[in-house]
Amino acid sequence: MDWTILRPGGFNSNTYAWAESVRTRRAVAAPFGDVGLPTIDPADIAEVAAAALREDGHAGQVYELTGPALVTPRQQAEAIGDALGESVGFIEQTRDEALAQMLGFMPEPVAETTLAILGEPTPGERRVSPDVERVLGRAPRTFADWARRNVAAFR
Repeated sequence: MDWTILRPGGFNSNTYAWAESVRTRRAVAAPFGDVGLPTIDPADIAEVAAAALREDGHAGQVYELTGPALVTPRQQAEAIGDALGESVGFIEQTRDEALAQMLGFMPEPVAETTLAILGEPTPGERRVSPDVERVLGRAPRTFADWARRNVAAFR
């Protein structure tokens, strides 16, 4: 049986976790506000998956799926604000504050690993991959594109 592996990194949709604070306070809190990662739009993952299932030439391939550029949490808050047409404040959490919050919904080893990736990503975790464009024939969507399409969650 043929196979294709899709390896997405961080999802743009992870910022849905900010929806309530954006709706109620027009602010978000996150650690490492100026550390960028190439988060991806889940719609791009779905399109790559559909292409791999429907088109020839993907058997045995491993696709690393990222967005088109590094985006920081501060930039994500700004993009959500732009989509809303209002300012969204950014509150820089300390690592300890973020850890305490994360322990409310994930085990400590997972929280520690997540914070390590968010705060000190490896070169591989920061790498922007060409695979979405290679498969789809177009650049991946930006975080700002995702925010505009999903702004209703933050109103």
